[in-house]
Amino acid sequence: MNRGFLSKGGECGALIRSIDWSKNYLGPVAEWPQSLLTTLSILLNSKFPMFLYWGPELICFYNDAYRPSLGNNGKHPSIMGMRAEEAWVEIWPIIKPLIDQVLAGGEATWSEDQLIPIFRNGQIEDVYWTFSYSPAHDESGKPAGVYVTCTETTQKVNTLQALNDSNDKLEFALNAAELGTWDLNPLTNKFTANNRLKRWFGLPPEAEIDLSLALNSIIEKDRKRVNDAILKALEFSSGGNYIVQYTIVNAKNGKERIVKAKGKALYNEQGIAYRLNGTLQDITEEIAVQQAFKESEENFRKLILQAPVGMIILKGENFFVELVNDAYLQIAGKTRKEFENRPLWEAIPESKTLGFDHILKKVLQTGIAHYGNEQPTTLIRNGKKQTFFINYVYEPLKDADGTINRIMVVSVDVTEMLESKRKIQDAEERARLATAASGLGSFDLDLRKGTMTTSERFDEIFGFKSHASRAEYVKAIHPDDHIIRLNAHRRALDIGHIYYEARVIWEDQSIHWIRVEGKIYYDGDGKALRMLGTVMDITQQRNAKEELIQINQRLAIALEAGSLGSYEINLKTHQIRFSEQFNLNYGLLPNIKLSYDELFNFIEDPFKTAVIEGINSAIVNGKVYGAEYPIRWPDNSIHWIKESGKAQYDEQGNPITFIGVSFDITETKQLQQQKDDFIGIASHELKTPVTSIKAYSQVLEKILLKKGDVMEAGLMRKMDAQLNRLTSLIGDLLDVTKVNAGKLQYNHTHFDFNEMIHFVIEDLQHTTEHHQIVENLEEVGLVFADKERVSQVLTNLITNAIKYSPNAEKIIVHTSISGTNVEVCVEDFGIGIASDKLNRVFEQFYRVSGNMQHTFPGLGLGLYISSEMIKREGGRIWVDSTEGQGSKFCFSIPINRHHY
Repeated sequence: MNRGFLSKGGECGALIRSIDWSKNYLGPVAEWPQSLLTTLSILLNSKFPMFLYWGPELICFYNDAYRPSLGNNGKHPSIMGMRAEEAWVEIWPIIKPLIDQVLAGGEATWSEDQLIPIFRNGQIEDVYWTFSYSPAHDESGKPAGVYVTCTETTQKVNTLQALNDSNDKLEFALNAAELGTWDLNPLTNKFTANNRLKRWFGLPPEAEIDLSLALNSIIEKDRKRVNDAILKALEFSSGGNYIVQYTIVNAKNGKERIVKAKGKALYNEQGIAYRLNGTLQDITEEIAVQQAFKESEENFRKLILQAPVGMIILKGENFFVELVNDAYLQIAGKTRKEFENRPLWEAIPESKTLGFDHILKKVLQTGIAHYGNEQPTTLIRNGKKQTFFINYVYEPLKDADGTINRIMVVSVDVTEMLESKRKIQDAEERARLATAASGLGSFDLDLRKGTMTTSERFDEIFGFKSHASRAEYVKAIHPDDHIIRLNAHRRALDIGHIYYEARVIWEDQSIHWIRVEGKIYYDGDGKALRMLGTVMDITQQRNAKEELIQINQRLAIALEAGSLGSYEINLKTHQIRFSEQFNLNYGLLPNIKLSYDELFNFIEDPFKTAVIEGINSAIVNGKVYGAEYPIRWPDNSIHWIKESGKAQYDEQGNPITFIGVSFDITETKQLQQQKDDFIGIASHELKTPVTSIKAYSQVLEKILLKKGDVMEAGLMRKMDAQLNRLTSLIGDLLDVTKVNAGKLQYNHTHFDFNEMIHFVIEDLQHTTEHHQIVENLEEVGLVFADKERVSQVLTNLITNAIKYSPNAEKIIVHTSISGTNVEVCVEDFGIGIASDKLNRVFEQFYRVSGNMQHTFPGLGLGLYISSEMIKREGGRIWVDSTEGQGSKFCFSIPINRHHY
């Protein structure tokens, strides 16, 4: 705290400096408000006697000019810093009402030649004073003390009382009072004055003065007013009293001086004034102090009105709103018209019942301030009932008589602050939990001192059981990695972030990998202050990375040995990287590069759309993609590719890459085609003789029955059944060859779906006596599809259900609507399917293996043919099954497939 204002304060300034203010009500000088410091500066440097009462306890201050009025062996120096009530015990009943009047906001007082006995020079003395009590304002503009400008007029009074005895005593009294004297003869306009007044006017002692010269020394704006006052005093009816305040200008140096003139006119028997004389008092400093106080008071009002926090002054037991600023109105959600110049609870009645009325009354009664923090408050704001949180202070204000009649309320809306605080706490807790869950260690490095604080996890990662010095942590880093750490720290000072990976050696000599990340924080001058960061044990990641490299190396060897081509597609840029074998599979030279989009140009048109849709579907659904399709090499030859792949995703689940392998299956396809050709020819050739044999067996059965050879007829019936089975197998073989060749015919029409279901069930119910086929059908209506092919699929599923549930008695057929599709499920309670076999049941020629192979004979083509038929209908087929409990085969097709 700068105490310069005390350095030139003379004896009283030295006295103030010598006092231990920390033991005083005002506290240390460093904590004094600026308004007190400013007021004391004016007081101590003034040559005019001045006294100050400050604060609620009315602490006493005075200057050297006032010091003589205290006499010797009296109140000086003891009352400096003393409470007024203790300092002025003998005159307290006289001055207390004046002080209370000023503190209550009343006008400044003026007392002239008032007798106020005081204790000085070892006794109570009669002392006369001319003084003014004015308010001393603090930063908020409210009266914080009383400023006393005074002159002891004891000598003047005594002198005036003895005026009739001695003119010398009168002159002495005038000099003691530092007053100018003047005497005007209205009849001659002759104006006489003492030397002090002439000095103020800038005239030599011997100068003669007339009224016009005296008036010309008055500033122009005051001149007419003074002249009018003189003329008024000369009128007999006025009583002759003359009092006026104005400004004079020194003719020599141009210095302005504010003076107060007081006089009395004397009249002859005719009522004509023949003399007007009086005194002139220099009140320049007094006016300056009063002006400063006035500005301080205005500043206090402005401070309240412009304060960023809500402020309001309440008066009386009804808490009348004397002054309120915009910030408070905003908190209350009211307009100035709704709030100002009315009782508080009339403006905000909803808050009276919340306990604030009781608190305000208690502050008014006890004079003890009340503080509230994070207080929930409910008000009607903008027509809506809102709850918010405030910090507030109820500060009592004393009136001039010491009574408390006003309260200053300071209020701050902290709702957003509390919400931010809560969010910060939540964020810190989430960060703490995330750090703990992720196994991260944390550190805080003071870059100025070189000291570092670490978490327990940090110590564990570096191989320490407890906190160690920074040097020990650095020493734990592998010698070959010290340069990595050093370069990372140097780079961090330039870019503000640190990142590096290095090895640490534990006490047991085991080596661990760590990753260090952090951020540097700077001061206002851009100097690095501290580094905050985390450390992670990445030993497993590094080991896994090394292992992955080895696996990739082995995989590359395996791919090369198996003639598998591999590729990786960047799904954002559509850039593709592929192996040399991939090039060979597409008939390309090793150095040829293709884009993702160019790759599709190799695929034959009938398959291109299906491949693109398959890849996109696998990416969206996160499933493995698989397909077989023909491509055309640059030499125009056709080759078949079998491809499989899967998308990779980032932490947010967004697809980033698609990785896959391809294999040239041209030879396999050619062998399969040869097989299909053979099966087709064989099936076709077998169909004619089997049909003939079936006809012969049926004729023979009828002939034998006519002859009465029942046994032989039964054998013919069995042979006919086996021929039916053989016919079915031949039919499946013919269908599969047509499916593979894409020659299976479809005839799409609108048909009643549930009627078709009912017809198939009714037909198959005759084939089994052991099972009941139950219908659980939802109304579907018309469906646009190939009725015969859908019937064939349903027949296959129900026939399989009958075959594979020999010990069950019930089979349930369900239908339902799912969006724009119809779903059909055939549920049995038979042997079920092992979970590892579910993905193969729709493969061509797949059959139940093991002991069941001969129990449930067949070629394994029915589900494959059904699957292909459903795909051709734009649908899908699937199975849910539990081994030993049964299976549920389902398919879904569009209700209204697009047709042209």
